[in-house]
Amino acid sequence: MINKEESLLSLLKNKPIVIWGARMTGMGFLRFSKAHSLSVINFIDSDPALLGKKVNNTIVREPRDLVNLKRINPDLVIIIAVSLKEDEIIKVLKTMDFVERDFVLYSDYCDVFYTIDIVGTCNLRCASCAYSIDGQKASKGLMSFEDFKLVISKMKSEVNIVTHVSLYNWGEPFLHPELNKIINYLHDNGIATAVSSNLSIASGEQIKKVIRSSPEYLKVSLSGYYPDVYDTTHAGGDINLVKSNLYRIRYFIDKFGADTLVDVNYHLYTNNNGKNLQKMQELCNELDFSLSTVNSLVMPLERVMDYCDGKEDIKTKELNKILPVTIDEGISVVSGFKSDICPFKSNQVNINYDLTVPVCCTVFDRKNTIVSENYLEMTLDDINLGKKKIEICKKCIDIGLPAYNMGFNRKGWDEIASQKLSTDK
Repeated sequence: MINKEESLLSLLKNKPIVIWGARMTGMGFLRFSKAHSLSVINFIDSDPALLGKKVNNTIVREPRDLVNLKRINPDLVIIIAVSLKEDEIIKVLKTMDFVERDFVLYSDYCDVFYTIDIVGTCNLRCASCAYSIDGQKASKGLMSFEDFKLVISKMKSEVNIVTHVSLYNWGEPFLHPELNKIINYLHDNGIATAVSSNLSIASGEQIKKVIRSSPEYLKVSLSGYYPDVYDTTHAGGDINLVKSNLYRIRYFIDKFGADTLVDVNYHLYTNNNGKNLQKMQELCNELDFSLSTVNSLVMPLERVMDYCDGKEDIKTKELNKILPVTIDEGISVVSGFKSDICPFKSNQVNINYDLTVPVCCTVFDRKNTIVSENYLEMTLDDINLGKKKIEICKKCIDIGLPAYNMGFNRKGWDEIASQKLSTDK
């Protein structure tokens, strides 16, 4: 059997490297590079929120800088380290006259990306999230630290390279009392860590412990600066608490010298993309955090499929009124990107807190979507075979929901959103 890690190291040895993708997959590769004394000179990313910033102490440059970097470093190798949208990046590279020998798809070597939802609940009931659905009988609980260690051991035994793990899907990981131990354990195993939080957490001690452990990536999800707007879409949260926690994070990053990228993920609605967005951007500038905007979606997958079947619930109907891009508009704008291949299913393994394995990260209802009742008791090959038997996937692909959930054709989304006036001027 070919050892993919050895093949990759042989290919990259003594070569100057840039990593296209300054988020979690790229951060994972950077940790891998440092562990093997590879020479990474820059990140490349098209997200304006990251340009010019240091991500894990490595500068992020924009794609057009590649031409000059190649001129200075003739042996330059571009590692495309993203979990999605590889084809779009390759098209951009070819427009700049790069050829296939100039770049490497990291997914050819690290071909499985893992998400572990270590917490099976959330403290908020955000309008666009599965946890807001009335009558939803979601399983609740925490993954034990012992089970977590067994999960990581199995991962490493089944694939050559595991460089990063995301510790969230639907749940709020900051509710896990041993989150810092989990991050430390991943780092001890050479694995980079991504954490996401609504940050409406009344525990400065938990924040202190997590930042001391220095996760590579911390995404903070919010949808406003002022309470009257934030409360409409992040129900149960406290934006003033969130803002104070952002200051705490800045303090602890500076105190401990943590190498954590804090990315404020601002969910856009028609009631928050004026004054609220401006004030949050000012706060992020003050704290030197990145702010990334995303057009809000209705989740989970089953909820959107019900809508497409004419079974629109009241909350979805109300939410659709303030979306910058409605469900119908979003599905239409990505219609040219429909594919029979779903990246959510083909290269991701998602593990719930109770070790069950759903077919992908976008489903929530456990009925007819669970591939394995126990990740530890089923091989990776059997999990992948099981995914092919999930009937909901065909309908999802026929509608075009993978491209919808990935937000393909961002330009098209933004053109639609720009035609709708903000109500928070």
